[in-house]
Amino acid sequence: MRDLSALIPYSIFILLFFSCSTRDKQAVSIIEKSIQAHGGEKAWEDIESISLVRDIWMFDENGDTESYVRQENDFRLKPFFEGKMNWVKDSIPHRVHFDGVSTRYHMGENEIQNEGFLQNKKRDLDAAFYVLTKPFDLLDKEKYLEYIGRDELPGGVPVETVKVIDGDPADPAVDIWWYYFDPKSFEILAYKVKTSDHFSLVYNQGWDRTTGLLLPARRESYRVDEEGKHLYQRAIYGYGMYQVKR
Repeated sequence: MRDLSALIPYSIFILLFFSCSTRDKQAVSIIEKSIQAHGGEKAWEDIESISLVRDIWMFDENGDTESYVRQENDFRLKPFFEGKMNWVKDSIPHRVHFDGVSTRYHMGENEIQNEGFLQNKKRDLDAAFYVLTKPFDLLDKEKYLEYIGRDELPGGVPVETVKVIDGDPADPAVDIWWYYFDPKSFEILAYKVKTSDHFSLVYNQGWDRTTGLLLPARRESYRVDEEGKHLYQRAIYGYGMYQVKR
């Protein structure tokens, strides 16, 4: 008689694989409609590079302005990903450049080589690019997608809600996202994200349509509790001067 005990680990692996790669059909349908509403998959895939100017206001818990900066952002998508961020603070130019392999950072004429610092700057660059890719990359195969249902944003705005996880849903360290779509236009109205130490709710307050795509024009970010109740405003982002090369 065949020893079935050897098959148990394999069976568990298969079970975990399928549980971690869930792609809810209704969630996929909503995202597909959203991609069309934002300009279409082909229009996004044809992009070779995209540049923009980004204004960032950060606020503390008391509503006081922590910082303001105007950044120039440049991203090359083909043949590989490359990103640059440039800004001036206290009359000193700052430059971040990821060349597809490594990250470099210059403050004035000085190059900063601290590895932890460079990793943080690479995350900042990735975060800047992240918002431009939505909803176009939400159907990537590694993502867990789950339709949550109809809901309302603060203020009673109706939305269709899709839960998105990059990675294993059973991993307590993984970030969890909830995307909120307009039930009629399927534009992304907002998203909530659970990180390791807080929840954020970010609203899309306007779109730039000059490139043939819906790209962010203004976004507002709030720290919220688990239920989405506002605790305080964390940031305002303004976007403009888009240039897209195809």
